[in-house]
Amino acid sequence: MNAHAQFMDKITEDDVIDAEQAVIASIFGNNEVLNECGLEPEDFVDGLHSLIFTAAKKLYQGHQRVNAVSLKPFIPKDDGKTDVSPAQYLSTLQIAGARPDVQTKLDGNLQIVKGMSLARQLAREAEFAASMAKEGHTLLTLGDEIEQMESRLKDLRARFVETTSITSPGSSYLSAFQASSQRDGVIGVPIALPEIAKVLSEPVFEAGNLYGLLSSSGEGKSSLTMQLIHHAVREGHPVLFLSYDQSAAQCVRQMISQVHGIDIRQQRDPTRMMTQREQDTCVQFATWLDRQPLDIIRCQREGVGQLIAYARRFMKKRHNGRTPFIVIDHIGKVKPRDPKLSPDRISGEVTVELKSLADETQASVLILNQRNGNGSKRDNPRPIAADLYGGEGARADYDAVVTLYRPEKYKKEREDVAARPSDWATINRVFPGDIEGIAEIAAIKVRFGDPTIRERLKFEAQYTRYVSMRSERPAELDL
Repeated sequence: MNAHAQFMDKITEDDVIDAEQAVIASIFGNNEVLNECGLEPEDFVDGLHSLIFTAAKKLYQGHQRVNAVSLKPFIPKDDGKTDVSPAQYLSTLQIAGARPDVQTKLDGNLQIVKGMSLARQLAREAEFAASMAKEGHTLLTLGDEIEQMESRLKDLRARFVETTSITSPGSSYLSAFQASSQRDGVIGVPIALPEIAKVLSEPVFEAGNLYGLLSSSGEGKSSLTMQLIHHAVREGHPVLFLSYDQSAAQCVRQMISQVHGIDIRQQRDPTRMMTQREQDTCVQFATWLDRQPLDIIRCQREGVGQLIAYARRFMKKRHNGRTPFIVIDHIGKVKPRDPKLSPDRISGEVTVELKSLADETQASVLILNQRNGNGSKRDNPRPIAADLYGGEGARADYDAVVTLYRPEKYKKEREDVAARPSDWATINRVFPGDIEGIAEIAAIKVRFGDPTIRERLKFEAQYTRYVSMRSERPAELDL
């Protein structure tokens, strides 16, 4: 048993109560303790202490002074346990908080409270594991329960154990700098098209970052996503595609069309519309893909918690030392915790969790966003931040957001309903020149670099692929 374990083993219940009293007294002496202590109400074993702490946090967050007087309305007049009323108890703790020794002993008392709280929560997890083992769960449900337990234990570790291990900013930079030098560049997932890298001002989808891809239905974001996924897989990166729209077979069919120029119509009727060589190519590609670190999960009504569980399981299974690439299609179909929440609240909950996942696992995470209806109401429908799911504020948690815009789609829609000369004048002004088959790549947020850069791509509709306009046709892609 190490020294810390021996120390904790000697702590009695009275010691814990005394430590909790001292922490609350310290809060009265210095309200900033509430912002720095790292405690939650459930960390207190005494119910009155938990109630006091909850009320104190509420007052502090409302920029009000925390003392015995301001807390009095939040506590019962009589707890029925002691001869001293809760109000008198608060006054006693406030007097104690004025003593210099209370603040000097704060760290030690916090260690006691946190240590015993962690011990209680670990004991509950052990009881849960024991009860789960007795209930006869299936292998599938046991796997889900273990994933959730692991997540809870990681949260406990992050809150109680890892908070004292803080890397200095300079050391953190030098570590990343050295790692990047050894790998000939920034650590991350290679980007299929140089135009996207230029718009992002990044050579890769960087490890630990959360990215967004925004476009409307029918503009080809799924097609572009398949190209990004295939390129990452071809470079040896583990890729997980969590799709609410396409099945695994549909994804593979589209990759074959993009890579080998065998269109989807041919693949649906191979006997009549494909040569034997083309059929062999499809079989070889599918066989090769099965050997790669790629998983495609067709999602139905999963919430963000389940998506994260899928991602953690995938990374354990497919870990190969390269940055994982996690792609979610799309954010508007992720089951919200509360369906009554507004889109901005739903988006915020999803992006915060996925940003945390990217940072913790050092994966690159890409979330597809389908544009809301705001763009169709503007004369110029080019995408802006307000078109994100959840609105302009939703981009806060992203490290960068790329937009895909095909003006010919909007031009055709407006031509179909144009009725006055002014309508045609607006169309010709907003959509000048030949835009057939042209797509525009831009960004509504970048972490570093110029957010005003725009690049153009050619969309080859037959093969549902985007190609650089710097060459006549894409170079042949090897298996």
